[in-house]
Amino acid sequence: MPVTVSRRQQLCLLALFLLLLWPVSSLIQGGLWGLFLPCWLLGLGLAQRQAHQTQGALRWEGEWLHWQGQRYRIGPRSCILPGALWLQILGERGGQARLWLFADALAPEHYRALARAVHFHPGRKGQ
Repeated sequence: MPVTVSRRQQLCLLALFLLLLWPVSSLIQGGLWGLFLPCWLLGLGLAQRQAHQTQGALRWEGEWLHWQGQRYRIGPRSCILPGALWLQILGERGGQARLWLFADALAPEHYRALARAVHFHPGRKGQ
């Protein structure tokens, strides 16, 4: 399953960073903008770079997901959101990670297969 950079993810990041400006704009006065804006732009750039680093190949074999050279299982706290999957992935060696996968980052059939795996996970509450 090739995972590409999601346009929705980039727009959500930009929207969140722009929403930060609204409450901060009432607090910052005068020359402090010269300190805040470079930090804000650096944070936005680092978030965008991190989003670009999440692309790669996701391989599904039975109950194991292979992501960036490691094997993971889908955790019980994974959930399906409108247009996105929020995956809690549990590593083979005990580590865990969270992975946002927007619908436009995967092919539709791969997105549906992962959504079904999350929905029918045996450890999921509410079934």
